[in-house]
Amino acid sequence: SSKAPPATMPPASSMTSPPPDPVLRVEDLKVHFPITAGVVRRRTVGTVKAVDGVSFTVRRGETLGLVGESGCSKTTVGRLILKLEEPTGGEICFDRLDLAIASAADMKAVRRKIQVIFQDPYSSLNPRMSAGEIVAEPLGVHNIATGPEKLERVAALFQRVGLRPEQMADFPHAFSGGQRQRIGIARALAVGPSLIVGDE
Repeated sequence: SSKAPPATMPPASSMTSPPPDPVLRVEDLKVHFPITAGVVRRRTVGTVKAVDGVSFTVRRGETLGLVGESGCSKTTVGRLILKLEEPTGGEICFDRLDLAIASAADMKAVRRKIQVIFQDPYSSLNPRMSAGEIVAEPLGVHNIATGPEKLERVAALFQRVGLRPEQMADFPHAFSGGQRQRIGIARALAVGPSLIVGDE
């Protein structure tokens, strides 16, 4: 009787699926600020290149860290991604959408998908709102949850970041700096974003 031919494995290249599209793609990003002189007749005498030729991609599930000395414009790059500042040049694409030409309606949807954790846990929290109200605010802004469902979501977020649900009624001044940062993290997680920009 003839033996069956040995089973062969397909080449490794055919077994691996192509990498997913990046959730964020930044190409040749630039921010240049003019240096002006003169009191009456202002004239440009130079340029500060705060961001010059920055490129990177972030795929789903990845974490990317920008490392550099203080004042090297890491925060500016984050603000550009959030469209809090406009670039001098380059391209920022989020989920294949070019943010430079995105409409107001497009940006409203994008702002739900991109959230931020600010560097300063003191100035980034409204002192007139309770911690629970701060975390719940994006749920209302984006029409995600109301009433008891909103409270349940906020309580779950507090537990997720290591805070107690009983602390939802407390105001920011009652929390330490580290706890305030946790409130900021819970607020960023509230809407289930695709991308979180963390400023240090």
